[in-house]
Amino acid sequence: MLDIIVKVLLIMLVLLAFALPGFILRKKELVRADSLYSISNILLCFAQPMLIIQAFAIDPIAPNRTTLLNFLWVFLFSLAAILIAFALSRLIFHFMKGESRRRRDVLVFIGTFSNCSFVGIPFISMFTDGDSEAMMYITIFTAAFNLLLWTLGAYLMTQDKRQISLKKAFLNPCTVGTVIGLVLFLFPQINIFEMESVEELRQIVTYAGSMTAPLSMIVVGVRAAELSPKVLFCDRGIYLAAFVRLVLSALAAFLIILPFRLAGMFAQSPYVLLAPVIAMAMPPAASVVAFAEKLDGERELSAAAYITGTLLSVVTLPVAMTLLSL
Repeated sequence: MLDIIVKVLLIMLVLLAFALPGFILRKKELVRADSLYSISNILLCFAQPMLIIQAFAIDPIAPNRTTLLNFLWVFLFSLAAILIAFALSRLIFHFMKGESRRRRDVLVFIGTFSNCSFVGIPFISMFTDGDSEAMMYITIFTAAFNLLLWTLGAYLMTQDKRQISLKKAFLNPCTVGTVIGLVLFLFPQINIFEMESVEELRQIVTYAGSMTAPLSMIVVGVRAAELSPKVLFCDRGIYLAAFVRLVLSALAAFLIILPFRLAGMFAQSPYVLLAPVIAMAMPPAASVVAFAEKLDGERELSAAAYITGTLLSVVTLPVAMTLLSL
């Protein structure tokens, strides 16, 4: 048990260590705030899709009927977990007095959507020492995540139904990366990243995917440098949203998979059940900052909630992973 706590704590500290250069560079005015838009696009359109492709294309498990059924189960568990987290967040913040609807909806967004991509996938990779099966299952979670992010999430940040985009839900870079990864997984004969004669090509997805965690945490550091300690640490709404995000949402996901776990299902593939819970225990989605910037939302609140939730996850994630190991 202590080994798990130490390992998770070290992983989170490693991730947060990448935030320090961003913080220092911004304070020294060597990085401008408007450069984050470009960094975010590199993350979203290049590094993260490559990380997803890597999960399916590099040393994958053998494709078979059982694996495909497991993918479907993970997708259904993930949808259920996110929607229940949304219902919980909506209920809790509906009764919160003294908050405008725009602020409440940002807090609901925080409680609903986790950073399953920029932090979750690298976290699983480090925690499992690059286990392909675990990586694939958490990547399936991101498919469900993106489907709801560009529909329900976009509406929460704008209260405008015109911002709901099925096109973006199915054609965003991460979903496209998932489709490409699945094709390479299902048809290994065309998977160039596993061909011994050109094995050097696998470095394309390996190196590009490895950029995801450092770049995403540098963004955290730059954002933190722009906010005062009062904004970051003195908003009760942010702490409540972090509690929903890091504790209640993960607990709800665990309760969804608990009957299957007690019944001994998926004993040979435990990450079918664990991946959705771990993904839901992640800090707030970085998308809240991007949406606030792009859609003229609550920029300061979004950035503060994102950063504070990420910092608090250093405490909650070791506890969550320890409980899951019992």
